[in-house]
Amino acid sequence: MKFLLIVAIAICGFAHTNGRTLFEDKVLGGTLASPGQFPHQVSQRVNQVHYCGGSILDKNTILTAAHCVDGKDYTTINIVVGSNQLNEGGMWYSVSQYIMHLEWNPYTFVNDIAVFKVTVPIEFTKYVQPITLEHNFVPDDLECTLSGWGITSYPGSTPPNDLLYFTGKVVNLNQCRESMPPTNLLVLNSHICAYASKGIGVCSGDSGGALVANNKQIGITSWVVYCATGVPDVYTKVSHYSAWIEEQQAQTNQCV
Repeated sequence: MKFLLIVAIAICGFAHTNGRTLFEDKVLGGTLASPGQFPHQVSQRVNQVHYCGGSILDKNTILTAAHCVDGKDYTTINIVVGSNQLNEGGMWYSVSQYIMHLEWNPYTFVNDIAVFKVTVPIEFTKYVQPITLEHNFVPDDLECTLSGWGITSYPGSTPPNDLLYFTGKVVNLNQCRESMPPTNLLVLNSHICAYASKGIGVCSGDSGGALVANNKQIGITSWVVYCATGVPDVYTKVSHYSAWIEEQQAQTNQCV
């Protein structure tokens, strides 16, 4: 299998904590996605360069991770939808604003969630569609899928041109915590952990992307300690933030 890095999926780089490097954006060990297989998938780009993923919630709103937008000038960001290739195709949209969770903590990665508002409504096609969010309980061992353009090898810094994906399972939070090496990042009830196998996982470039189960988004790619080395990947739990997401959608949709 190809190796793909998508974490934080897709952080614009790597986060450093306590002297350790946290690779936050990749799909490592991924499989080539078919056209239209993930119509909710977006590529976030600055100066035409991919750095994070995201998912389409409605014609005006993109869901992503807070660490993907923190400190960025929204006028430099473009959202590209409708193509599995970074070098061609797709529709480009400018960003009019982004909204991070007010309690987002860049040191612990708690409340790692944000939304974009695009300047003009997204045009839906068979390759461009919104995703349904999971608002209910997510059980352990549930099969789930992640897609992204995270780097495919480490060390490495260039994302793959083609969209990749992998399938894993939801990991019990206590087991997830116990498996983590020492880090200042927290695994809380507002997170979901997922794991495929050693050599398969998220890495740089995957951040902000959608973890999907039963055709619903259950998580947002947030962070991982060491890419695809046998430790679960950590995602922001969508159902924990249902009210917050609905509030942001209502606000952005009123502005268009």
